[in-house]
Amino acid sequence: MQIRSTGRLAGVIGIGLLLLGTARASLAEPVPRPNILFIMADDHTSQAWGCYGGRLAPWVKTPNIDRLARQGARLTNCFCTNSICVPSRASILTGQYSHINGVKTLSGAMDPRADNVAKRLQKAGYRTALVGKWHLKKPPAGFDYWNIIKGQGRYHNPVMYEMDQTKPVVQEGGYSTDVFTGKALGWLDRRDSDKPFCLMLHFKATHEPWQFHPRHGHLYRDVDLPEPETLFGSTGPKGTLVPGWPLEILTERMSKPGHGDGKLELDSDDPKAVRRATYQKFVKDFLRCGAAIDENIGRVLDYLDKHELARDTIVIYTSDQGYFLGEHNYFDKRFMLEESLRMPLVVRYPREIKPRTVLDDIILNVDFAPTFLDYAGAKPPAAMQGRSFRANLAGKTPPDWRDAMYYRYYAGSRQRPAHFGIRTHDAKLIYYDGLTDRAEDRRWEFYDLAHDPHETRNAVDDAAHAEIIEQLKKRLGKLQAELGDAP
Repeated sequence: MQIRSTGRLAGVIGIGLLLLGTARASLAEPVPRPNILFIMADDHTSQAWGCYGGRLAPWVKTPNIDRLARQGARLTNCFCTNSICVPSRASILTGQYSHINGVKTLSGAMDPRADNVAKRLQKAGYRTALVGKWHLKKPPAGFDYWNIIKGQGRYHNPVMYEMDQTKPVVQEGGYSTDVFTGKALGWLDRRDSDKPFCLMLHFKATHEPWQFHPRHGHLYRDVDLPEPETLFGSTGPKGTLVPGWPLEILTERMSKPGHGDGKLELDSDDPKAVRRATYQKFVKDFLRCGAAIDENIGRVLDYLDKHELARDTIVIYTSDQGYFLGEHNYFDKRFMLEESLRMPLVVRYPREIKPRTVLDDIILNVDFAPTFLDYAGAKPPAAMQGRSFRANLAGKTPPDWRDAMYYRYYAGSRQRPAHFGIRTHDAKLIYYDGLTDRAEDRRWEFYDLAHDPHETRNAVDDAAHAEIIEQLKKRLGKLQAELGDAP
């Protein structure tokens, strides 16, 4: 039977429904300010995350990182503005480029008096905590609780400093990734639950020397991992201009105890065979370290589910920069080449971010602090140079969002010279300030990323690209002026 409401009766029913809806809306609880759980590893490059695909994806064991990507957003163009540990961490905390916050190299330190996102979150009513790798030398500031290692620390039985850098405590019988997670979850148990929290959990892994937990020693044992197409180099007239750190440095280092599960064993002195053997041990040890990170991310996610915190907690997982896994016959980072420049990043927040979101916008490490403050309902200070990407994550990218980014690496050497450059969505231009033996016009590299995503060909001398190169040089100068940098 079909019931129709017409005339006066329909009006009465309509008013009643409107009042009922208004009453329900008034009874609905306001959306709480989200908790912020920021998890960061050291050097855990995107090539070692299953959700980023690539040559290693079929072998990588990262189910919990992949889970975050499925349930939230995976960012494909998140970049570091200075690809080295200490400066990147300073930029994340301050929302500023290295030349503004003053932390330009590994020897830099974070001044406890300087403003940072943790201090701002405290003022906004958040409980704040930091556990794990700090690496900014002076005592952390802006955190209600901290428990850290000094410098690089060690993988096994880490020495930790709880609220006092003069009182070390050895965590006997513990593996750093497991220990840090346990300390972080312990703080969550003790925290004031009447206030939102910001917890920063920073792992030592996957930093060299990749000493993995024995429980992961079986991984990749009988596997030959695929090699990058540039394993045997891309330097020369049509390749990158700089030698970088070749795998042969690792051959020497891994021939001594201390890396992974033991010394590199060689059964040939053929240079190609040696490089291949070095690559296999290096990447397998790296991935085994990453397996512990993934397991502990799973511990954290299970904790949030158990305590009904998942819906109201933003979970971020990233690395302080990228890392070469044999590409261009390199290991380490520092360069503006893709593997080093890119910061892998996944973000989950069920209230705002749709599952399986893939975001291609150019996001920078200086954007993290303004984003955290945006979610906290706090206005970022004018001194922060980054910009919140909260709207981007929700599928509402502002029309004036950046389409190019600026990079600068300061600490130059002959093998890893100082350099700066610009990257757009489909092109990259690099100027090597530290190539003292080259004429001015031979310090440039240009890569057509649309057609050469692995940067195998330095096309700076190709006439077909002359116009775009000239445009990029002008845009580079404009970016430097806007950001207040003058190399």
